[in-house]
Amino acid sequence: MDSMVQLCNVSFTYRHRSTPSVKDVSLHISAGEFLLLTGATGCGKSTLLKMLNGLIPHESGGTLAGKVLVGGRSTSDLGVAEMSRTVGMVFQNPDDQIFSTTVFDEVAFVLENMGMTSVQIEPQVWEALQLVGLLDKAEASVHSLSGGQKQRLAVAAVLAAKPKVLALDEPISQLDPQGAVELLSVLRQLNANLGITIIIVEHRLHEVLPLCHKVAIMDAGKLIWQGKCEEAYGRPELFAAYGLRLPQPVTICHQLGVAVSSAKVSEAVTAIRQRYAVPHYEVLAAATAPARPEALPTKLPAVVTARSLSFYYDNPAQLILKEVDFTLFPGQFIALMGSNGAGKSTLLHLIGGLLKPAAGEITVLGQESAVSPAVGMVLQNPDFMLFNSTVREEIGFSLQQQRQGDAAGWTGYCQLLVDKLGLSGLEEEFPLALSRGQRLRVAIAAVLSCRPPVLLLDEPTTGQDIGHIEDIALLLKEYTRQDGSIVFCSHDTEVAARFADRIVVMHQGQIVADGAPAAIFQDQVILKTSGLKPPAVLLTAQALYHGTALTVEEVVGYVRQTCLGSFSGENPAS
Repeated sequence: MDSMVQLCNVSFTYRHRSTPSVKDVSLHISAGEFLLLTGATGCGKSTLLKMLNGLIPHESGGTLAGKVLVGGRSTSDLGVAEMSRTVGMVFQNPDDQIFSTTVFDEVAFVLENMGMTSVQIEPQVWEALQLVGLLDKAEASVHSLSGGQKQRLAVAAVLAAKPKVLALDEPISQLDPQGAVELLSVLRQLNANLGITIIIVEHRLHEVLPLCHKVAIMDAGKLIWQGKCEEAYGRPELFAAYGLRLPQPVTICHQLGVAVSSAKVSEAVTAIRQRYAVPHYEVLAAATAPARPEALPTKLPAVVTARSLSFYYDNPAQLILKEVDFTLFPGQFIALMGSNGAGKSTLLHLIGGLLKPAAGEITVLGQESAVSPAVGMVLQNPDFMLFNSTVREEIGFSLQQQRQGDAAGWTGYCQLLVDKLGLSGLEEEFPLALSRGQRLRVAIAAVLSCRPPVLLLDEPTTGQDIGHIEDIALLLKEYTRQDGSIVFCSHDTEVAARFADRIVVMHQGQIVADGAPAAIFQDQVILKTSGLKPPAVLLTAQALYHGTALTVEEVVGYVRQTCLGSFSGENPAS
C-alpha cells in the first residue's frame, strides 16, 4: 500500500517543559489502514495525534524535530486550514471543537468555510448526521446535548468534509455501549468502503481492537511496540505491563494457558474446551463462584433520598427526569448507567444542588439538596473544576479555605491521594497542561481531599488506562468502607460489574432497574432497553458453563477448580 502518514524521528517539547512529550518516534501508516494508538495516560498519544493536521507545530507552543508527512506533504510546510482538508481531527473533549448553536449548523460550518454552496452543503450534512445517529437532533441546540451526543456531533462535523485521514482522540470515551458499537461500526464502514485511513487513540482496547489492522503502544513519549492485532492477542503480558486492557476472553485464555488469536467469546470458549473438559452444570458454577456484595439493607438511614423527582431545562413539556425515586445508603458504591441522554448527569447535578427540581423533593443527609461541603462532585469535564496554578494548590485549595492542613491546605491525606492516583511528580505542574486522564485524577483528588460524606462522579474512568481505572476504583471502594457513599455515572460495564455493589439503570429520564450487578447484566430486556451490553466475561461464563461470573478471576478459578485432573499436557499458566 502507498504511504499515507509517515513520522520520521519525530520529537516534540512543549514550551516551558524541560523534557519532550514525544521522543524520536518513527511510524509508517499505509493508505486505508486502521491503526489503534494506545498507551498509559499521559504517554504522548494526543500530542502525536495533533501533529497529523498541523496543530503541532503551528498552533501549539513548543519545538518540533523530525518530519511529519501526510500524503507525501510536510505538515510543517502547510497550515492547519490546508491540512484539515486531508486530515479530519476529532478531539478528546468535544467542547473544544463545537462552535455553532444548532446541530445542523455545526456540521455545516466546516463546509461553509470550504466555500461550498447551500445546495452542496445540505445533503452532506444529512449524510454525516445519519452516520452518527443524530438525524433527529438536527435542529437541537448543541447545549442541550449530552456529552456522548456532543462526541458524535464532533465526528459528524469532521466526516462532512470527507477527509482522507480521520484522526480520533478517544471518540468513544463518553459514549454508552450501544453508541460506541454504532460509532465504531461507522468507522469500520468508512475504512472498508471509502478507504479512509483511520488513526484512533483509545483506552477501551477491548472494544476497538477487533476493528483495527494494527496497534501501536506508546510509553513516556516513545513508541515501544507495534504489530498486527492478532500479534497483540499473543502478548497480554506486554499490555498488562503498561496498564492496558485486552478483551476479557483473551485475558481468560491467557491465564488458563490457552492460545487465542481472536477476541470473540465463541472462539475463546472453543479454545478452552479443546484443552479443558469444562462441565456444564450450573449448580457447580453457583457453588464455586465467590459471593458478591449486595445492596446494603434499607433499614439503614439514607444519606440521599429523592421522591417523585422531575426536571426540565427549557420546555416543561420535555422532561429530562420523570418522577424519579432514588435512595442512597451509607457505604454504598452505586454505578448509574444508561444510554446517553438518559438523565444520569442531571440526577447527579440535582443531588449535588447544582440544579433545582421542577417537582418532587430531594434531601441529602436530611436537608434539602443544595451546594454543600457534605457533597463532593467531580464533573464529566474536569476542566470546569481546575483553576489553580499547580496540582498541589488545586488539591489543597478547599482545605486551605477551611484553614486545615499547612499554609497551602496540604495534609497527609492529600499526599496519599497523590500517590494512589498516580500523580506523584506532577505536584508543581500546571493542571490544565496535563493529559485529560491526569486532569480528571487531579479533580478527583481535589474533591476527595475534604472527605465529603457523599461523593458524586460523572464518568470518572474517561480517558484512563486500566491501571489508573483500578487505582481510582480501589480508592473509592476503600472510601465506602469508611462509610463514604458514592454514585458514579459510567458506560464501562466491565468496571461497573467488577466494582459496584449496586447498579441503577436509567432510560428516558426514569429509573428502569435497580439491583446487584449479576441480576442487571443478565436481564436481557433491561439491557436492550437501556443500550447496555453485558461484560464479555459474563458471556464467556454463560457459554462455557452456564455461569454468572462477572470477573476474569471467577471464570479462571471455576475452570481450574472444576477441571482439576481433566487437563492433559503441560500445566496451564498460573
